Amino acid sequence: MISNGHNFIRTTGRAALVAIFCMLSVAVFFRYQIANGFTTLFSDRFDGMIVIAILEHWYNVFRDLSNWSQTNFFYPIANTLGYQDGYFANGVFYSVFRALGVDPFLASELVNATMRAIGFLSAYLACRRLFGLGLPWALLASIVFTLSSSSFIHAGHVQLLSISFAPLMAVLLHSTFTALFSGRRRALLAWGGAASLMYAVWLMTGYYMAWYFLYFSAATLAILVSLSPRDEKRVLLATLRRQALPVLALVAFAVLVNLPFLNVYLPKAAESGQESYQLGLSMTPSLLDIPNVGGGNLLYGRLVTSVHDMIAPALPLFSERTTGVSVILLFLFGCALAWLWRQREQTGAPLLTMAMAAAVVLTWATVVHVGNFSLWYVIYHLVPGAKGMRATGRYQIFLAAPVIVLAVQYLSWNARRIVAPVLFLMCALLVIEQLDEGSPLRLDRPHELARLRSVPPPPSVCRVFFASAARPERVNRPIEDGVYSHNVDAMLIAEYWDLPTINGLGAVLPPGWGLFNPERPSYLPAVAAFVRAHRLTGVCGLDLRTMRWDTSPRFAPAHSG
Repeated sequence: MISNGHNFIRTTGRAALVAIFCMLSVAVFFRYQIANGFTTLFSDRFDGMIVIAILEHWYNVFRDLSNWSQTNFFYPIANTLGYQDGYFANGVFYSVFRALGVDPFLASELVNATMRAIGFLSAYLACRRLFGLGLPWALLASIVFTLSSSSFIHAGHVQLLSISFAPLMAVLLHSTFTALFSGRRRALLAWGGAASLMYAVWLMTGYYMAWYFLYFSAATLAILVSLSPRDEKRVLLATLRRQALPVLALVAFAVLVNLPFLNVYLPKAAESGQESYQLGLSMTPSLLDIPNVGGGNLLYGRLVTSVHDMIAPALPLFSERTTGVSVILLFLFGCALAWLWRQREQTGAPLLTMAMAAAVVLTWATVVHVGNFSLWYVIYHLVPGAKGMRATGRYQIFLAAPVIVLAVQYLSWNARRIVAPVLFLMCALLVIEQLDEGSPLRLDRPHELARLRSVPPPPSVCRVFFASAARPERVNRPIEDGVYSHNVDAMLIAEYWDLPTINGLGAVLPPGWGLFNPERPSYLPAVAAFVRAHRLTGVCGLDLRTMRWDTSPRFAPAHSG
């Protein structure tokens, strides 16, 4: 009884400690929002509004107001969810917050905080179960992962926060393989089914990080098998033969749960032709981008700015290639590689860690460029799904996860060899170097919420609407003012009021759709042509300057020829 009591106290204390560090880490990641009372949020009124519109779509789905694959924008084109990331997991959490009465903008930011909390907890679980790290080291790795510099500075693209699912998927896959080799069929089916379902959710949430996980995991598995002794390879083949039926069942289940994603996104990929190789190549990081953590980094920002001004002052200081790994983290990763190389011939060397380290190096090499040369050419043309990648530099955001694990593992292996003050300093620097003095917060919540609430209820005769004029606020950039502004405003209003709009915006656009720049003479004829082509009735206009509905809009004649 006393022993059980001690175990309960120890377990409860450990859980409380993990929860405290989780809350602190998430609070640091969202420190600017907390400081401003959540008045200014991640992203902006362009990409950020698209995300919130999709989240509002899921809220409508869960209230049985919309079909899951059919958004209220780009009406009446089918399966319009496929024109951008699906944000499904975000939409589940968002719908809970909205049901509790939280406004759309705050709800979207609370979802982001939830995602980071999931990342912390699953990283801790992965460090303990997969890599055998002790409590302090697992907490350190989880803190660094949650605060990761590349994730923070790109938090304006909130779909990238789905990197939080990577350690959770690793735990599920590890449990699946453990059940496979131990011959526990029910456990195999349970863990394998959970992994398949989780990956389907991830794909429907954010394509980039889900694809990167599969790419990295496949490389790790291939290397792990190649490093395994012959006897273990024979055991693997024998195990697969014995467990052929449940393995085939899991494969069938994985295909089944991913059918919704494939049915929506494959036709859109074929329709758009996907991303060009040249565009992806232009966003592959150079060797200098490997440690490029951006000009706002607390420790290295000034150095990064100075190097940028000396080498490439004409290029933007911040871009999709600003996804680098911080210096101390990169140094410790290098130390881990050297340590593993020395240990490679020793019995009991951690094969999983060695395979993961090799996969980091090899796959990292495929997404960098030297001059005009990049191995991404091979990946782009041979690996399924790679043609959907545009911002290839984002792979470094994903790689932060295994790099952090390897760096912290190295410290844990060699803790006794490092004098305490140096060890403490390195651990502290690992955390501090993730912090950034800038903030990707450009979404004014009070202003946007007031605008959204100022839209009067649509007249009953309106069955579909278009934006007849854009809001007067301008940023004096043609794409944002002429393409984004009126379209993304219409998207959010359409979902908020559950009234379809022919406007919209996504990573790709429907064929023949061209509702750009309401200030140009060609805009109303394009609207008229679209309305006639789809035989729409009950079409109303919404002036985004005055927030007034027009139930009898006058369309200019469509251009002929």
